[in-house]
Formats: sequence, structure tokens, C-alpha cells
Amino acid sequence: MSGLLDKASAAKKAESSDAEEKKPKGIEGKAIEMKADGKIRSISSGPASENAMKISLAGWVIILVGAILSLQGGSWGVIVVSIVLVIGIGAIVYADRMRGSLSTPKLAASVVVAVLIATTPYAAVTLVPTNASMAIGDIELNEDSNELSFKVRGTMSSVDVSIEADGVEVWTGSGDVNNDMKKFKVSLSDIFSGNSEDHAGNVVVDYVIKGESSTGNSDEREIPSRFTTREAQNAGVRIAELHDSNDADDYVGITIEVLVGLLGPSESAENGGGFSAVGLRPMEADYTVNVRVSGGDSWSENAISVDGDMATWTSKPGQVASASTAGWFGLTGSGTDNSGVFYLDKSEFYDTEGCYTFTVDIVNNLGAQETFTSEFSWNIDLSSGDQQSTDPVQKGEGVGQTC
Repeated sequence: MSGLLDKASAAKKAESSDAEEKKPKGIEGKAIEMKADGKIRSISSGPASENAMKISLAGWVIILVGAILSLQGGSWGVIVVSIVLVIGIGAIVYADRMRGSLSTPKLAASVVVAVLIATTPYAAVTLVPTNASMAIGDIELNEDSNELSFKVRGTMSSVDVSIEADGVEVWTGSGDVNNDMKKFKVSLSDIFSGNSEDHAGNVVVDYVIKGESSTGNSDEREIPSRFTTREAQNAGVRIAELHDSNDADDYVGITIEVLVGLLGPSESAENGGGFSAVGLRPMEADYTVNVRVSGGDSWSENAISVDGDMATWTSKPGQVASASTAGWFGLTGSGTDNSGVFYLDKSEFYDTEGCYTFTVDIVNNLGAQETFTSEFSWNIDLSSGDQQSTDPVQKGEGVGQTC
């Protein structure tokens, strides 16, 4: 009996040894699966499988990121989609090879999905025309060059644009679109057809940019009214008599201030050299201001050049003067008194007591360069008294009523 058991045990060991010898080489450390046809399929595990999973995941991430970037469309979108497909699909294929389980149907399905993910956003932008695929924006004004600029964005090969002032076309342009953007520059002098705003800030002239793309899309955008309110049309003047710092009975001249821009029609000069307007709405423009005094000996300030909201001129003593046009600013006149106050010496313009007129001429650089003139008059008596004399001279009244 024991002999039979020994023989059975020996036979079992021999079978086990034969099976071990017949085990396919190269699958140590791997799980195996026996197919119905008796063939063995290896199932990867361990570090190699983990690396393959990471590479495959990286490929899908590249495809997803590329799909987002391809939304920019144009030639940039084509480049992105091409790179995404090469790198992403290449990573997926390489990962399957590392697993040792390359399946043609599975790989084909993965490639189809990858292509759809990468190309669908780009196709949605380029093949489905919508008004949203074209936009006019980034409207800016360069004060130095007096140029208006704007950008047209969208998926198109070219675009035609125009600018209208209250419905009347004043400028046209066109251009090819590169990387889904085209920038246009327009000189204000080419489109200006009057101020957008009046003195109260009401819009009186609408400036509109219109565009139509080669794909049939269109858009329009209003130009900010402050960019096209560029014509100063009114001025205010206020004056005051100036006494000698050492002798209150002696008039040495007058101070002069001006306010330039857009003033309401009811603003006017007031008795005593005053003016009804205390300020004005800020505006920026380019123009020249000339101020003169008449009624006695004619006198004029040197020409004042305004760029944006800064006025500059050369004073009579030969110094460069500057001031902001955002409010009232004083003229330099003929010099300064002992306290450093700029004034116009009465010897420069005053003859005798009477009506003196202050005229302000404004010549704008835009439009028809029409001259806008404002005039204000006051009765001025700068006679100096002498209270120390036994026969004192009656002192003048200075700046009196409007005339």
C-alpha cells in the first residue's frame, strides 16, 4: 500500500515540475490569465503598469487643455489642434504598448474620442457663425497724436469698418484679420463733426463705429462722448483792480483771469469785474486762445496754446507760463507786483476813465477751425488819488459796472 502512495506522490511532483518548465518566460512577477483556446495572456502589474497609466492620463490632459486653447480659433487654433493630436494620441498609444495589451478596436475608439475633444471647440468657433464671434472694443484716444484707435476681434479673414456721426458716414476702412484681431487708427480730424456733448454734458452728436466681417457678422460700438468733445467754444473773463502795495490810493493796474471751454448761454459778466460762472465741465481739446484789451491803448497777451487740458504761453517778460484749463487761470500780463501777483500795468492799456472791452478769440485745431469770440466790457476808472495833497485828486472807482 505504501508503495502505491509513493508512486502517486512521485507522479504528482513530476507533473508540477513539467508545468513549471513549460511556464512562458518573461512573465515572472505578472498575473496570467488562461484563455479558452489555451493561450496565456499576461496582465501587467507593478511599476510598469503605473507608468503607463500616468502617460495615458497625461495624454488626455494635453488633449483637454488643447481643446480649451483652440477656442481662440484662426491659425492659432489650427496649430494647437495639430500639436494636441500628435502629442496626446502618441502618449495614449505608447501607454497601451507599455501595458502589453495593444488592442486595435480600443485604440481606434480612443483616437476618435481624442480627435472629437480636440477639434470640436475649434469647429464651433470657426464653422458656426454667430454675432458673438465679432466684437469691436478697446476704444482709446492718444492725446499726443490725436488719434482714435479701436480693435476688431473675431474669427474672420477680413473686416470692413466705418464711423458715423449722427447717422452720417464720416470715415471708412478695411483690413485683414490676423490671429483673430485687427487694430485701426483714425485721426480725429478725419471724423470730427461737432462736439458730442454740450456745456451741460448732454450728448448732442453720436459717434458710432460699425463693422462687418467677411463671414457676414456685424457689430457696432459708440465712441465715448468725452473723446469727441474737442471744440472749445466759449470763454469767461473776470478782472480786479490792483493797488500799489505801498500806497492804497494808487492803482497800478488790473489782474485778468480767463475760463475757456463750454459755457452755458446764460453765463455773463457781472458788475465789479466778476463773472457768473464759477467753473465748467472738464474737457480736453487742442486750440489757441488770444486775449486782448481795447478801449484805450490796445493790448494783447501772447498767444496761448492749449493741448488737452494744459495751456502754455510766453509771458511779456519772456518767461514760459503754464496753467490748467480745468478752471480759471490768470494771465501773466506785463509783470508782477511786489507780492508776486501777475497783473497788467495800467500804462499798457489804460487811457482815461471809460468802457474797456476784453475779447477772447478761440481757434480750434479740429473741424472748420472756426474762430469763437467772447467779449465782456466794464467801466474802468484807475485814477489815483492823493489824500496827502492840499488839493487832493479824487480817487477812481476801479472796475465798475458792465457796459
